[in-house]
Amino acid sequence: MVVYCRYCQEVTPHRVKGTRVQLNVCDRCDATNLLITLVKSNGEMHYGKQVRFVEWESKELGSRYKQIHDEPQVGFSVIVDPQYLQFTWLTTPIVEIEDDKIDVGIRCISFKTENSSYKLYISIDREEALKNMVRKDEESGLYQTDKDG
Repeated sequence: MVVYCRYCQEVTPHRVKGTRVQLNVCDRCDATNLLITLVKSNGEMHYGKQVRFVEWESKELGSRYKQIHDEPQVGFSVIVDPQYLQFTWLTTPIVEIEDDKIDVGIRCISFKTENSSYKLYISIDREEALKNMVRKDEESGLYQTDKDG
């Protein structure tokens, strides 16, 4: 499994340690890391086990959320570790998705909000990633699996 390591400050191989409570431990520095890492342009980092994307009813400040999504889009906010009335971090709405790459075992989404630039690292199941290797079509800019041709 590969995870973004907060101490190495890059994507590194990790091993799973523990039986009841499983931890992701970096093979290089032995630090424990969560599966989601959101890195702000100023170096500030936020970690979680889950990430979702919030669609708002309107663009006005104080607007209520309309729907929660699994994929990012312009206009959605990123919410790390959403819980009932709690969360680790919530960004302002995305104004541009600069890059969305999937490598074996990790997805990296680079995006800009009204206030900052971010990189979101999401660890994904390595076996599933190998099965569905994703590549970007140069002409269309869209992602395809090798199964699509």
